[in-house]
Amino acid sequence: MAGIYIHIPFCSKRCIYCGFFSTVRQEEAARYVGALCRELQLRKGYLSDAPVKTLYFGGGTPSRLTIDHLGSIISAIDSVFGLSHLEELTVECNPDDITPDYVCALRAFGVNRISMGVQTFNDNLLTFLRRRHTAAQALEAVRICRDSGITNISIDLMYGLPGQTLDMFRSDLETALSACVQHISSYCLSYEEGTPLQVLRDQGRVVPATDDLCARMFTLMCDTLHAAGFDHYEISNFCRPGFHSRHNSSYWDGTPYLGVGASAHSYNGTSRQWNPSDLDAYMTAIEHSTPQYEIETLTPADLYNEKLMLSLRTAQGLNLSALSSNDRHSVLQSAENLLNNDSLILENNHLRIPEHRLFISDTIISTLFKS
Repeated sequence: MAGIYIHIPFCSKRCIYCGFFSTVRQEEAARYVGALCRELQLRKGYLSDAPVKTLYFGGGTPSRLTIDHLGSIISAIDSVFGLSHLEELTVECNPDDITPDYVCALRAFGVNRISMGVQTFNDNLLTFLRRRHTAAQALEAVRICRDSGITNISIDLMYGLPGQTLDMFRSDLETALSACVQHISSYCLSYEEGTPLQVLRDQGRVVPATDDLCARMFTLMCDTLHAAGFDHYEISNFCRPGFHSRHNSSYWDGTPYLGVGASAHSYNGTSRQWNPSDLDAYMTAIEHSTPQYEIETLTPADLYNEKLMLSLRTAQGLNLSALSSNDRHSVLQSAENLLNNDSLILENNHLRIPEHRLFISDTIISTLFKS
C-alpha cells in the first residue's frame, strides 16, 4: 500500500506562526493545478504500482481551491495511479471556507475526511494568530460538515500560546468535545525561523509560555481526552476508536508515499526527496518536464534512527521483532537506563514511551540514536 500527499500552498493571508511553504498568489492557482497534474504523470513509477490507500490534500489552505480544481487533481490521480483501493481521502479546510455546497461537492469527489485548522476557540487568540475565522464560524463549519454527511472530522488545536492560560485551554478542549468531532490533533506552539511570531519574540513583544505551563497543558489534554473516550495514538493525535488518520499513520509506520507540489516530500523506503519551496521554480520545471528536487539516500543508521523516532512517537511503540538481532541488542543496550527510570516501557516485545513522558519524547528518543 502507499499514500499520496498533494501540497496546496495558497492562503488568503499567512498566519503569524506558520513555517510551512505557502503563498498568497491565488492568481497562480490554475497554472499550479496544471503543474500538479503534469507532475503526477511524470512520477507515475515512483510508487512501483503499489495500491494507493490514502490521499491527503494539505497546505497552505487546500480549501482555497475551487471545486473544479480539486476535481481535476483527483481525476488525474485516479487516471495515473488508480483509486480503487482508496480508504481515506482527506482535505484540509479553513472553517470560513466551509459551506454546505462546498462540502457536498467534496463528498461527490470521494472526500470522506475533513481536517480543519481551528487552533483555538478563543477569539482574542485567533486574532493574535491572524486566523481568518471566529470561534462561532469554526463550530458552524463542524456542524455543516456533519450535516452534509462527513462522519470523520478532525480539528487542530494549539496550546502554549502567548497569554493562554490553563483554563483557556481547558475551555478549548471542552468546546471541541461538545462539537462531537472524531479526531483532535493538538500541537504546542513553536517559534519557527523566519515567521512573524519569531520576530515578535526576539523583539521582546511576545512572551512565550513557560515549559512548565506547556507540560501542564499537555497533561490536561491527555486526561481530558482520555476521559471522553479518545485514544492517544500518537504524541499529538487523539481519536475516537477507529478514527485514527490512516494517511498520517503511514508516515509513522514507514509506508511509502509520493508528495506532489512545491515543497512536497516523498519517501520510497530507501530515500527521501523533496520539491523546491519556490512556486515559480516548481511550476517552470514541471512544465518543461524536468522536475527539480533534492534527494537524500538513507544510510542504515539513518533508517534505524528514523524507525526509532517515528515508532516511539506512537502508542504502539517500537516493535523489536521488526529489527535485526544486532539492532535489537543495540537499542536495548541504549535503553537500559531509560527503562530503569520509567522513561521507557518494554512490554510484549514492544518498546514505548509512557504517556507521562511523551512531552519530553525528543530527549528520550535522541539518546537511542546511532551516530
